[in-house]
Amino acid sequence: MHWAFYYIGRFLELLGMSILLFAIVNAGPLGPSPRTFASGIALFIVGWLLLRPAMHK
Repeated sequence: MHWAFYYIGRFLELLGMSILLFAIVNAGPLGPSPRTFASGIALFIVGWLLLRPAMHK
């Protein structure tokens, strides 16, 4: 069961990083959209939290 948390966590981390990259690349003169940027950070942190217990066993 730990492998499922590992792969879900990695997927959420990659999805969060891609959203962050998308927000930065598409940023206008005022910077990235706060809502898009925050969702990328939130997905990355949730993926990281899922991944931590899976890495210790």
